[in-house]
Amino acid sequence: MVAAAALMSACTPSTEKVIIISTSDIHSKLDMLPRLATFLDQARAQDTARVFVVDAGDRWTGDPFVDMAPHAGRPIIEQMNALGYDVATFGNHEFDMGLDTLQRRVEDAKFPIVLANVNTGNTALQQPKPYVVKRIGGVKVGFLGLVTNYASGHPDGDDAIFVGTEFFSPEWAAEQYADELRAKCDLMVIISHCGLDRDTTNVATAFPMADLIISGHTHERYADRVGEVAVVQGTNKLRAVGVTTATITKGKVTALDTKFVTLPEEEKQSVKEEVAAYRNVPYLTEPIGTFTVDADKMGLAHMMADEGRKVAGTDLAFYHVGGTRLAGLAAGEVSRGDIYELEPFKSFLVVTTMTLGDVKDMIINKFNDTTNQKESHRVDLIPSGLEYTILTNAQGDAVDVRFRPQVKKELYTVAIADYVYGNKVYAYTRRPAQGQTGQVTDYLISRLAEGPYTPDNTPRGKIVRK
Repeated sequence: MVAAAALMSACTPSTEKVIIISTSDIHSKLDMLPRLATFLDQARAQDTARVFVVDAGDRWTGDPFVDMAPHAGRPIIEQMNALGYDVATFGNHEFDMGLDTLQRRVEDAKFPIVLANVNTGNTALQQPKPYVVKRIGGVKVGFLGLVTNYASGHPDGDDAIFVGTEFFSPEWAAEQYADELRAKCDLMVIISHCGLDRDTTNVATAFPMADLIISGHTHERYADRVGEVAVVQGTNKLRAVGVTTATITKGKVTALDTKFVTLPEEEKQSVKEEVAAYRNVPYLTEPIGTFTVDADKMGLAHMMADEGRKVAGTDLAFYHVGGTRLAGLAAGEVSRGDIYELEPFKSFLVVTTMTLGDVKDMIINKFNDTTNQKESHRVDLIPSGLEYTILTNAQGDAVDVRFRPQVKKELYTVAIADYVYGNKVYAYTRRPAQGQTGQVTDYLISRLAEGPYTPDNTPRGKIVRK
């Protein structure tokens, strides 16, 4: 732990120090908020006038006590208001609950939420401001927001939730607003949910006049410089936060120190009690079944694919590892809350048909994806009904796929996650949908009600150099 006292130091009359504490990808992690509250109290106790608290998006989707609250998403906004956040941008998961709900949560927030690379058109989401300038002491700090934009034409997520909106590149946003904002502030900050891979390339190149990029989306710890621009990301679920100390002398940034910091173990009691109240929902906490052994992430993904294939009655099924939101579950009792945390997206499986060539294309094209490097060059598609090996070349790109056992049919019935079937980053020849399962959470809960479940943690996909 880095002591909060170390964040602040004395200033001469002509020099001021600004502290920016940054979070990203909180994903409704209520249990960490009491520790964040302690950290913020310690920092502000040193010099209240010179601390900003900033968030780089993905505040929800990940905890049913937030996502399934009577007002979905509101608990995390209530806590951010109480913690004194100063400004935020949107992540892709802000859109998961639909534009109507998102607009209501924007209205609940007591801090501005900025985004420069979107046109919300005539949708329920009001057009956000591209940036905001805040004064702290004698220093003007400008914050401009960005969110990632993939080949789909929008951030990660189903096409349907983005209907009526238009998203632009960081380069477009820079052309529109960068010089304008730079002229208005002493310290220029980009709050970006574009991912570290893009923030250290596209965004840093588009905004060389910025002093700091606060990064989100890729769940990484990072603190370094790209040319003259500092970049920081503190990783997800408040496992670390970014801390940037800027020294401004006569309106010019003369020093900039960026680091990521783990939170103190000490929990603020009042916030701990508020979090306990949010989690007092017996429907979500009561056990509904048991695991006979520990399940790792693959074991959970296999359960989602296997039970989906069984319910759909298909030859094969495919889920995706990114839709498996828990790293594992221990042997013993399992609750509805566990299942809804495992799968917070209300997903279902689409029943369709595929040739073996279609399956191969889907696996290879996703593996070699260059638009979303966070999810490429890994075993992304989790199978039921077969196993596979991805063969790669010297550059690490997929060139072929081998299946086990060798399958012979010309056309297979397949149950495939709706996200995969509906998302253009999974490139393959799509055939018409023939039906769908119920929600993944529903069939998992039904299976657990039948009796103890033994997870299969043995990997079904692997990567081998050809």
